[in-house]
Amino acid sequence: MYEEKGNAANNVQHEIRFHGRGGQGAVSAAALLALAAFEDGFEAQAFPRFGSERRGAPLEAYVRISSLPIRAHNQVYSPDAVVIQDSTLLHSEPVLQGLKADGWIILNSEQPPADSAATALRWIVVPATRISEQLLGRPLPNTVLLGALAAATGWVGLKALEQVIASHLSSKGEKVVKANIEALHAGYQAVAPQQEQAS
Repeated sequence: MYEEKGNAANNVQHEIRFHGRGGQGAVSAAALLALAAFEDGFEAQAFPRFGSERRGAPLEAYVRISSLPIRAHNQVYSPDAVVIQDSTLLHSEPVLQGLKADGWIILNSEQPPADSAATALRWIVVPATRISEQLLGRPLPNTVLLGALAAATGWVGLKALEQVIASHLSSKGEKVVKANIEALHAGYQAVAPQQEQAS
């Protein structure tokens, strides 16, 4: 999946920025992604940036994945991918700011924005809220979107994500763990047709 660890010339490094609202699990998603990358043998870091700390307020979380030690500890300004957990943020926050020219956008939405086809950016649109309501019984799209990100990019393995979700949620019981792993798989599988269509 990745190049082997080695010198700087062979360095694998990815920066991901999560955009969500308080209560949607964006901070947890970033932490799970970093832990999964670590399980896959990579250096990783995750940290949030909060605005006003209230439920529903916009927030960001950042992840770095690298085959070499990570020296940077600042916010992610030029991400390789953005994960947008609430599509209304497209109209109120600069969620695409700094995104690299061939970057990935993992968007929680029923349909892509009207202007998405006019850019070189790679859009992956998944109805994560609807899927999470079906599988988890509430609108918590984070594990669905992690599956979508993994399927689109290959930056972290599905098995590693399963392991960290199971570990992180073990205290909530087997039923919750199983439902979140099902949500992860649903997000992963939702991306396959989009990838085939694009290739």
